Amino acid sequence: MTTELRIRNQSQQLYNRALSQAWRNNIQIWDPSIWQNRDPDVEEKMLRDADIAHAVGYRRHMIAGKDWQMQPKNENAPNAKLAVHVATKLVDRIQHFTTARLNLSRAFFSGARFGKIHGKHVMLDLGDGKERMWWVPVRIEDIDKRRYRIVPKWDSTTGEIQAHWELWNVAKADWVPETQLEAITTIRHVYQDDEATLGHGRALREALGWWWYAKTHVFQESLMAVERFAQGIIHAKIDGVRDAATGKPNEDLIADWQAILEDMRSRHVLVSDKEDSVEMVKMDGQGWQLLHEIREELRSTIFTLVLGANLTTSASEGGSYALAEIQENSTEALIQFDRETLEDTLTNDLMQCLWFKNHANLHELGIVSEMPSFGITQEKRNDPKEVAEVAQMMAGIGLPIALADMYDRTGIKEPEEGEPLLEVPQPADPMGASPFGSLLGDPATPPPPPGANPPPPGPPPGQAAATPPGAGPAKPVQMAARPAETGTVPEIEERRRLAANVLTAAGVPGSAAPAMIAMLTDPEVDALLMGAGEDAAKPKPTINAERNDDGTFA
Repeated sequence: MTTELRIRNQSQQLYNRALSQAWRNNIQIWDPSIWQNRDPDVEEKMLRDADIAHAVGYRRHMIAGKDWQMQPKNENAPNAKLAVHVATKLVDRIQHFTTARLNLSRAFFSGARFGKIHGKHVMLDLGDGKERMWWVPVRIEDIDKRRYRIVPKWDSTTGEIQAHWELWNVAKADWVPETQLEAITTIRHVYQDDEATLGHGRALREALGWWWYAKTHVFQESLMAVERFAQGIIHAKIDGVRDAATGKPNEDLIADWQAILEDMRSRHVLVSDKEDSVEMVKMDGQGWQLLHEIREELRSTIFTLVLGANLTTSASEGGSYALAEIQENSTEALIQFDRETLEDTLTNDLMQCLWFKNHANLHELGIVSEMPSFGITQEKRNDPKEVAEVAQMMAGIGLPIALADMYDRTGIKEPEEGEPLLEVPQPADPMGASPFGSLLGDPATPPPPPGANPPPPGPPPGQAAATPPGAGPAKPVQMAARPAETGTVPEIEERRRLAANVLTAAGVPGSAAPAMIAMLTDPEVDALLMGAGEDAAKPKPTINAERNDDGTFA
């Protein structure tokens, strides 16, 4: 412990002095990026790597999302829905809005991304149906981070420091201070904006750069090793390779032989004196295996840095299902954080811009103080089979299911009016409303699986309902409520117990039979018992295998 007490750590002084020098230079707050200092084009070179491009692109697409919605500031406010409606209509006019979000989502890799909101005035009847002149956004221009800089102004007399943004004007080829109106139409998405990053954001490329640098060198060595491992090495033993006078290797003779062997090798021919020895040395696979393992280690680390997991979308083996599920949740948590930061940026910059530009109209509609927040829909691919199974269980216990939600979760498009539909043939059921036609007298209709809803009452598919003469056109039939069961409670329970025995005897699992009987009406239970007979409703007695002395069974 005494050793630690004698340490004079200078990191505090170094950090504070460097921070003061950075803000007091009155020129520019420089981006503290080690890799951009070493190579100004490091980002473009990193994204040329196939693994980095795949991982960064996958994370960007997950952050940007496909669908978005407006979330009311206060759901209980009387004008909350109106504010959401107006905001949705305005933002929906942005062209290529998905691409704009994709460009902003790169902030996690670059540290920060910027966008300029362009708009125009249009007559619209938003809200109450009255036409007004609205300022609507039409596109978001992507602007590279390097075109913005922070300029500090240090007053030595008061000791105060102020700073402002400047934008590089391409036409003037000079820095131009950003005005207040220009700042309103600017989207600044800075990732992990802490003090040490000086307003430029903490870019993932700073940690990724070391692994990318190592991967490029290992890949270069692998390419050079391909020729050695594929073609081997020529070992030539020649006479006179040592000078007789000096005893040292004859460099001229060795160079001549090397040139001759390389030329003959390129022509796939080897010619030598019979006294000379030229042999091909085959390389073993240990070196290549080592390079392969190093490349896989670097690749796995890159995916872990970018995605939070090393099982990628192209993984075909390795890892159990539980491990894959854990890594999927890890990636989803990382994406969710980045998505929420982008939502905050679009709420603070995009929505504030729209509310500022249309302040008069919003005040007239009474929604100035009800600015909604921007939200990106959290997307996760659903298995249609799992969705169908869950829906079947929910329908079996009587829970209502929205049809639009089922179409959305299964990925199947809802059919439009007049569009051809897929017809599933169904056998005729003379019992109509009964889901157990085969047990009630129709052997052609098998019983439905446990948990399935009974078909609606009506004529068989393809057969029109009969209309009595003089009855006129058919009227919509109102589904009658389930009739009340007659008899005392013990009698009802006994009839249903016997009906469950009939289903069990017909092959229905014993655990599912009571639930299926509960879906039948009282007349259907009676019809089931009458069609099956009393003997079928009684449980079968067990027979003892031991024979009595008189030849009968016990």
